[in-house]
Amino acid sequence: MSYLISLKLKAETHQRFQQIHQQLNQGESQSLAKPLGEVLADISCEIVDQVFGEIARLSTSGDRESEKVVQQILDTVRKYMPWSVSFFGNDRLVPMVNYLIEMAHEKNGQNYISYSVDHLLVVELLGCVEQIKGGNGQYVSPALKAFTEMVDEGVTRLVREPKKMLKFNLVVDKTLNGVISLTTQMGYKRLEKLGTQYDAKATHRYFDHFLMFLNQEPKQ
Repeated sequence: MSYLISLKLKAETHQRFQQIHQQLNQGESQSLAKPLGEVLADISCEIVDQVFGEIARLSTSGDRESEKVVQQILDTVRKYMPWSVSFFGNDRLVPMVNYLIEMAHEKNGQNYISYSVDHLLVVELLGCVEQIKGGNGQYVSPALKAFTEMVDEGVTRLVREPKKMLKFNLVVDKTLNGVISLTTQMGYKRLEKLGTQYDAKATHRYFDHFLMFLNQEPKQ
């Protein structure tokens, strides 16, 4: 049985991306790098805010540290996503955009972008969450590990693999690898810290939030 993580896209964002996809594949001569960079930044920020933004809002920490981390990630995305695609002509952008459009779909009037996750990882997370709900705090750490791995699968499918398709030069590629590593580790370390700040009954709220994105239905 395969599982998908399905993340919502705003209708306007999806429409802009679809339009750019069509223009690229129709051989548009005017450069689309700038609008593409902007819409990819919007898609990325919508995804980050759904997953991590809501987790930050659920946090009862007085220092608002989670919200600060999420804002740092969003600011980094806004800075580097448009910059990263600005190097390329339309023809070089087509394969990457075609790859991403395949991950987008619509269901009941709502637009999504989805990626598949490892079945065993899902089973492990669901089992841990059941234990956590029963008050067993020993399962918080393995649950967070499985959760982080599932998020990282999304980073690979939605960021690392598309980046490879663009075939950046060595300097830019190294810069982007550093940016991706820094922002992901920032988020993962914050998740790890949340697991130490709350008891099992409080922590399961975070997992319940993430499991809302999980489904077994095939993408249409």
